[in-house]
Amino acid sequence: MRVFAISPRNHDPQRAWTDIDTTIRLADRYGFTGILAHTGNDTLMDPWLVGQHALDASEHLAPLVAVNPVYHHPFAVAQLVSSLTYRYGRRLYLNLVTGTATPDRVALGDETPHDRRYARLREYGLAVLGLLGTAAPYTADGEFYRLRGARVRLPGPPELRPEPFVAGASPAAQECAEALGAVRIGMIGPDRPEPAKRLGGYAGLLVRDSDAEAWRVARTRYPDDPDLESAGTAALRYTDAVWRHAAFADAGRDPAGPPWHWTGPMRSLRMDCPLLVGGVATIGEVLAAHLRAGRTDLIVDLAADEEDFAWAARALAHADRLARATGAAGAGPTRETDLEGS
Repeated sequence: MRVFAISPRNHDPQRAWTDIDTTIRLADRYGFTGILAHTGNDTLMDPWLVGQHALDASEHLAPLVAVNPVYHHPFAVAQLVSSLTYRYGRRLYLNLVTGTATPDRVALGDETPHDRRYARLREYGLAVLGLLGTAAPYTADGEFYRLRGARVRLPGPPELRPEPFVAGASPAAQECAEALGAVRIGMIGPDRPEPAKRLGGYAGLLVRDSDAEAWRVARTRYPDDPDLESAGTAALRYTDAVWRHAAFADAGRDPAGPPWHWTGPMRSLRMDCPLLVGGVATIGEVLAAHLRAGRTDLIVDLAADEEDFAWAARALAHADRLARATGAAGAGPTRETDLEGS
């Protein structure tokens, strides 16, 4: 089981870096695999800076850096990966994404349609991985990128070459992930997971000792706000992300849903994903079901708070024990440190 915490999307300049630093140090303390660093027009801190800080501030964490073709040429990404791998002797992961809000893409002069962006991302990922796969000059003759003997001087040893993740739920995203041999990241939904390979789960976690206590904290932290929910619904007009539209559709189809799956904070734009709310036993069983189905990569959104990390680590460790008890292949943290922390 590989578990990545998410660097906070805090738009307050007074707190943004403090929350990122706190999340990195807590993720390291509680035995997480790494940190997902976001990218986007509205991101206050560049993801490569966040990734390097994770490498500096910990001895174990691996950055999962979000990469969008609109921001970097594939050679620039390969050089960044090469430099950090050489400097720290650790593997990086690349979260290959196509999306940002439509106005943000238009601001950068990119009006490429949804499926074409995944075609571009496939070619982009192949170029990055190709450059890092050999010390010899690399050539590619694609529709979007053409390289003529480009060469990364320090591609790194094979065991430290970056592993790609692809975010998305559409058929185009699935095709892209398969072509790159990537882990495809999908939202953890309200339904029981079907068996799948190379599929990771993404959700927020709010765990406490009991379901009642977890929901008390959740309702206090994210009180009902009709104005924010209306703004969230309106924001759907500015995205073609299939997963976001599907999540809103699921909420409308079954507003109650299972007692542990809450889309309220996402629909009110206070989170970027559904929130799993419950006690250690409840959330542990939910996550164990995903491990049993083959989803051994989890990206979890947690508040930059010691209590939230400590309870989430207990739920993750409980999920691991449940999955092991039923013989789920691949269960178990990648580090010797137990996810319940010290």
